[in-house]
Amino acid sequence: MRRAIYGGSFNPIHNDHIKLALQFAEQFELDRVTLIPTHYTPLKDNSHIADGKHRYQMCLLATEDEPLLEVSDIELRREGPSYTSETIAQLMNDEDSLYLIVGADMYMTLDKWHDCRFIFDHVTILVAPRDEVDYDSLNEKYLFYREHYDCRTLIAHQAIGELSSTLIREGIASGADVSGMIHPRVLEYIQQHDLYRE
Repeated sequence: MRRAIYGGSFNPIHNDHIKLALQFAEQFELDRVTLIPTHYTPLKDNSHIADGKHRYQMCLLATEDEPLLEVSDIELRREGPSYTSETIAQLMNDEDSLYLIVGADMYMTLDKWHDCRFIFDHVTILVAPRDEVDYDSLNEKYLFYREHYDCRTLIAHQAIGELSSTLIREGIASGADVSGMIHPRVLEYIQQHDLYRE
């Protein structure tokens, strides 16, 4: 099975997250994309992240109608920071070819991640371009990783959409209409649990 790991805070999960996962599945002929909400992320500000149980439930709601997508709470069940290398180690088996989906901005810092060599050794990196990271910079980093880590990288045709969880949280806090940005069931869940109001 060709399986991709797609980790993130998903705070909250939005339409571009789902679109990107499905685009990768189509372009690289993946059998499954596993969305993994992080417990907390070592290299990011975690002060505005909703409780993991809420983010996990929102991911389940957003993917209910997508058979190629699944959600795992593997990182939420671990204590401490979410290290991708540990997640890969837990998910590795003889049947699956593992891939890791990252945005271009994350790709540029992969060599700073915990146990990055293990990551490079055991997965193929799938990169989603972002406007702020141009292809020249991306290619330069790709060549560096290939030379120093023998890293396998595939770059998607499609760029990441313009939506961001930060934009959605700010919209909810200000009372703006965000219904076109997230799945209706996710929006209903946010309203029921009074999330992102502050």
